[in-house]
Amino acid sequence: MENKKWIILCILGGILMLLGCLIGSASFFAMVFDILSKTLGAQVAYALSIILLIFTIIAIGGGISVIIGALIVSGDKYRLGKFIIGLGAGLGLIGLIIMLITSILAGTTLAIVIGVINGSYGFFGVLLTILARFKLKKPK
Repeated sequence: MENKKWIILCILGGILMLLGCLIGSASFFAMVFDILSKTLGAQVAYALSIILLIFTIIAIGGGISVIIGALIVSGDKYRLGKFIIGLGAGLGLIGLIIMLITSILAGTTLAIVIGVINGSYGFFGVLLTILARFKLKKPK
């Protein structure tokens, strides 16, 4: 019963990680693609938008992995579940850092603001997940 609240917090963290990536990616991609196509040309902008999409998929995979890991922990497979939660949190954090760096490199204030606002959902989700993962204990 002690782990129930930490499992719920892991799932909530995974949902926040998904929200940060899904909400941010649509507006973020449209803005970055517009900026890049004006400055670098349509072909280079298209190639960079594919790279940005790959990083968003990595971050989304992190949120899904956290949720799956929490469900595995609830099924009494603590070691495997905590491992998957750790991988998901790491993937989500890497994806969020890359998204923030690309928004800063876009160079406009609007890109930075959108990156920080959308990244804050995911970053809070990662922090919540890491805290809950450390608190998960196998019952004796």
